Amino acid sequence: MNTVRIAILIATFRRATSLERALRSVAAQRVEPHVRLRAIVANNDPDDPSPAEIVARVARETTLDITLVAEPARGPAHARNRALREAHRTCDAIAFLDDDEEAPPGWIAALLATKERFGADIVTGGIVPRFEVAPPTWAVEGRFYARPNRTTGSTRPWAFTGNVLFDAALLDRLPTWFDGRFFQGEDRHFFARLAATGARIVWCAEQSPVEYVPASRVDPTWLVRRMRAIGRSVTAIERDTPRAAFARTRNLAKGLTWIAIALVEWVAGGIIALFTRSPVRLFTALMHLAYGVGLIEGALGENGSVSTAASGSSGGGSSPKS
Repeated sequence: MNTVRIAILIATFRRATSLERALRSVAAQRVEPHVRLRAIVANNDPDDPSPAEIVARVARETTLDITLVAEPARGPAHARNRALREAHRTCDAIAFLDDDEEAPPGWIAALLATKERFGADIVTGGIVPRFEVAPPTWAVEGRFYARPNRTTGSTRPWAFTGNVLFDAALLDRLPTWFDGRFFQGEDRHFFARLAATGARIVWCAEQSPVEYVPASRVDPTWLVRRMRAIGRSVTAIERDTPRAAFARTRNLAKGLTWIAIALVEWVAGGIIALFTRSPVRLFTALMHLAYGVGLIEGALGENGSVSTAASGSSGGGSSPKS
């Protein structure tokens, strides 16, 4: 059987502890003998020495082949492009894992099996949130950190870098890869462009990586900021198409609709909170309001760029459009 070379790419920015956890989970992957794994870490802060220390330690203590590269241009798109340049033409397939995730030992094998079974060019899947501290009741009841899951083999219009594997040859279909204008949603934009070339994207429901949710993100304010950023990025991405004018009009209408929904939910949530003392419906209304505002901001913006302090791992977050 021919050797299959897979590069697993991790873009990282000041996350020493979680980066080591992610790398060790890659080193622990169980694959067939003909599959050769290589990890490429793109450090988006060249002044931070910790990734080099971590790479050296994991390489020394495991059998994983790891390459470390540095990318001074700030932003996940730039870091991922740097990793892609390192992997380009040296492997058969490319996988992405975020630096705050941990993959189960069967992760790559499951993606490969799904790819072969369904004849896909790109295989993506879900993420399982794991709280670093016990979450409050409202976070559990509202399922604000739950990620969508689908049936294995179902087709998708895009993918995210938290859990994906694709043919390396697909890179030659695009003149540019991840768009540096986007600080959130750049991965959805990249894979949607690949899908537009005819690449087939399917879902894998098995062996999903775990994303660790820090205590700083278990906060309604963070969720609201993130939903606003998601709305802005959705519109900006859709505006970067031949039908930009239509996308602007459609997302203005969608934004107004979500704001109207949020106002109704706020009134209903207030009534429910009087009897149950649960803020879940109120938080839901606030997030839908923020999403609607973000859609409108993206539609009225002068260009497609999106930058937000609320962005974390780009594949994360709950959205009405997830």
